[in-house]
Amino acid sequence: MPIQTRTTDAKGRVSLPKSFANATVLVEQVSDTEVRIRKARVVAEDDVVFAEENRKPLSDRDRDLFLKLLESPPNPNAALRRAVRSYQAGHG
Repeated sequence: MPIQTRTTDAKGRVSLPKSFANATVLVEQVSDTEVRIRKARVVAEDDVVFAEENRKPLSDRDRDLFLKLLESPPNPNAALRRAVRSYQAGHG
């Protein structure tokens, strides 16, 4: 779409192209001089699918491995020890 110059009214309103008619829009203020307006894709609440609803159960092998790691976790490696020290230094 070519750039168009439009003037706002006293309340800061501007008319958008006809393709935006009766649409829900997202208005994002990027900076003091830039506003981004996009059409929103509205999804009916009943159509929203949560990630938990699509999760498949673990295979027997993966379940057994997970439980084994919970019972006896591996020793921390150097990278984990550094991360813990760094976290403790920042939150100590």
